[in-house]
Amino acid sequence: MAKAGGNDMLKAISFDGNGVLYYRDNVGGDLICEYIKANYLPDLDLKASVTKYEELSILCMRNDLSKRQMLEEHLNYIGLSDQRARENVIAKEIEFSRAIHLYPTERETILELNKMGIKMGMITNTVQTGEEKAMWFRQLGLDCVVEEVVSSIDIGISKPDPGIYREYIRRVGFEPGEIAYVAHDEIELIGAHQVGMVTISFNYNGNFKADYNLVLFKDLLDIPILSC
Repeated sequence: MAKAGGNDMLKAISFDGNGVLYYRDNVGGDLICEYIKANYLPDLDLKASVTKYEELSILCMRNDLSKRQMLEEHLNYIGLSDQRARENVIAKEIEFSRAIHLYPTERETILELNKMGIKMGMITNTVQTGEEKAMWFRQLGLDCVVEEVVSSIDIGISKPDPGIYREYIRRVGFEPGEIAYVAHDEIELIGAHQVGMVTISFNYNGNFKADYNLVLFKDLLDIPILSC
């Protein structure tokens, strides 16, 4: 674990989602488009289909479209008209999105942080509601890591807009310097830094130097500002 700065004692930690608090075996857009091609549209242009899915996902993350609208518009674009097939694809997309994995040493680290009284949650750019993502972790017995989930689709603001970080700060009720944000994306770490949060990088190869860097998830427990 490498340190760059930070003075206040931490009272809360917020995590990015995919790539930090969990990972998937496959990328969502690629996976669902491959499923459609294999089961319904053998001549589907995968590249164009994935590109459209990603474009619609960005609109969904900003709450310009609901998740259902996003998926319906994608199916309209690729020309899948059979209603039963459409419902099957939508159900399969939900199934794929819920197939998450924890990182090595993550579970025990989260449980130990909870014992220490650290409040935990997520700040996430996503097409999933906060309640949906919280449910994933409750099913894993990790309710404590989703006490507050600030989802871009719920509030219509996405990182690195300062508003999404400030919403998390407002919800937990601590000073920005008492809250850490753990992420793997450079612009998201910079956004957290600009509102005064402690920054922690994980799975990261950017140029911005966060206050702390994790090699393993359990390195969180070695951050000196976690304990008095």
